[in-house]
Amino acid sequence: MDDQDELDRLRGEPKRPSLTPDGQWRADYRKAQRHRRLAGVQPDLLGGPTVEHFHRNSAPPAPEDWPLDDETSRFQDLSREEQVRQLAADPQTPWARSIRKKLTPEERAAMIASAANWLRLGQRVRITGTSPSIDGTNERRVGRVGAVWRVCGEPFADYVHINLDLIGQERTEKVVFVELRDVEPIEGEN
Repeated sequence: MDDQDELDRLRGEPKRPSLTPDGQWRADYRKAQRHRRLAGVQPDLLGGPTVEHFHRNSAPPAPEDWPLDDETSRFQDLSREEQVRQLAADPQTPWARSIRKKLTPEERAAMIASAANWLRLGQRVRITGTSPSIDGTNERRVGRVGAVWRVCGEPFADYVHINLDLIGQERTEKVVFVELRDVEPIEGEN
């Protein structure tokens, strides 16, 4: 019996539930990433907290161009009747609306089927595209590299969670929810 089991027994707390294989992989991945970044540990001579030193993260990738597949409609470009109809439907109508082209059910099924060959937990991937966002956070993800963190089921089978590699001054992990069509596998890395 180890110390944690003895402590739990004395407290009267039940044993912690065991992790699923996917959860265990995620815990091991976090531990490995932290260990890879850790440069050294410096204990304090006077009993203060120990100081941990980390390796510098890689530089952010250069901004990439990607094909925009969205449709932008400007309010002032609409006819008078369309403007009235849009204002009646939504009084908070913005001056411009950007909508990404939706995939047809056949295109979505084909994309999910083709991704089945490589989409698995831990697969190294690169984000190759995105939908435009107001503040630019989505656009800054293009070109970032990471590992598949969680594979989604229906109704989000065409989305995936990706744990991005840290860049620049980032210190906390970034897990993003990305469309599968915006991701491509990186061969030779895992």
